[in-house]
Amino acid sequence: MPLEQDVPNLLIIGFISIILIITISTITLWIRNKENSAAYIMVSLHIMLLSIAFYFFMNAITLELDYNHPMASEENSLQIGIAGVFWALSMLSLLVAIFKFSRKNK
Repeated sequence: MPLEQDVPNLLIIGFISIILIITISTITLWIRNKENSAAYIMVSLHIMLLSIAFYFFMNAITLELDYNHPMASEENSLQIGIAGVFWALSMLSLLVAIFKFSRKNK
């Protein structure tokens, strides 16, 4: 997919910066609050699955294919489809984490 030269690098730098901030915050909060370990595990799973989704998405938009290649659109579609599956799984794990955080302790 044709993009400006610096766009993929900016996307990668931005994503990694935000994911590092979220990861450090999650680990810090997890250390301070051990009683919600299952919820923090689900947040960590969300971060990991979201990172995998980003990897496949970046593969799709930076895939160096000849546009005359007969399977170019199929290969891009597959990469975007895989990214979508991992994104959906990451959203489900985040939803489970939200339910675990909102559960009242008795």
